Amino acid sequence: MADLPRVGNAIQAANRRRLQELESRRQARVILNPVEVAGKYSAARMLTTTLGGQVRPITPQDLAAFRKAVANLGKKVSQGITAAEALGLSRPADVQRAREEIRYSMVVRLQAGKLQLVTNASAQSRVNRHHVTVEFVQYSAALARPGKPLGAAMWLVKETPLRFECDCEHFRYFLRYVASAGGWVAGRVEHGYPKLKNPMLAGACCKHLVRVMTDLQQSGGIRQRIANMIEADRQRIDAPGKARPKVFTVSQQEAEGMLPKRARTIRVQPYQRRATLTPKATAADIRLAMAVYAGKTDAASQAITRALAALAAQQTRP
Repeated sequence: MADLPRVGNAIQAANRRRLQELESRRQARVILNPVEVAGKYSAARMLTTTLGGQVRPITPQDLAAFRKAVANLGKKVSQGITAAEALGLSRPADVQRAREEIRYSMVVRLQAGKLQLVTNASAQSRVNRHHVTVEFVQYSAALARPGKPLGAAMWLVKETPLRFECDCEHFRYFLRYVASAGGWVAGRVEHGYPKLKNPMLAGACCKHLVRVMTDLQQSGGIRQRIANMIEADRQRIDAPGKARPKVFTVSQQEAEGMLPKRARTIRVQPYQRRATLTPKATAADIRLAMAVYAGKTDAASQAITRALAALAAQQTRP
């Protein structure tokens, strides 16, 4: 299929994007850091937020709202998150975008419990693929687990916590802080609060990660390659000397051979980790809510009215 993501130089491309993202982060000057969220923020910095539905200067009340959002996220903190839990915490919009736009993910490299994958990009993207990293937190336990490697691989993908990251801008600006605070980020830890992009700390997976979490649980080809990695590392542990973990690279032909004829169905269990997927608001719900705030002149009510109007406009788009 012509639109499949290419394996090619995926590892080099992923490393290059990671370095570019790190350099951009180092040069950023408008990051709201943890000390400022805690209250030591100078209004002279004139940082802005979208809390309430519009871009405006940050207030002490906003800082209190940020601290509450961090505290709520803290209830979900663990060293990793299962694939099913990650899907359950993801925003409905990102799940829907994955269903409509991201058809495949392909494993390109495996080593010592870490997977590197590529997915196709959406038609609107400036790139033709995205790079995802997944780490199995309990990989050492899988090596010691009794039974065959394939059984240990099944246990890893279905039941154990993961860490992950994607090189897309949505993960970078919306979700890296969430994943860092929640304990499931792979790679660089982000301490800068997403005051503009995601002030309420919503979601867990971008659309590319939604596809990867789905394929990780359902793909027999991925499980078999994880089993091969486990088998090789078990043999390495039993061997004398200091043998290095084996690196498994996947060719384009092998990667395409793992793909299904149709994109796998994305299933979300919203009860995972106290996650709830709010049903889509109906036009009647929106009109009723707007009526409640109609005529109110305070800033908060006007902001809510604008947000409701924007939501109503989105629903009327073709």
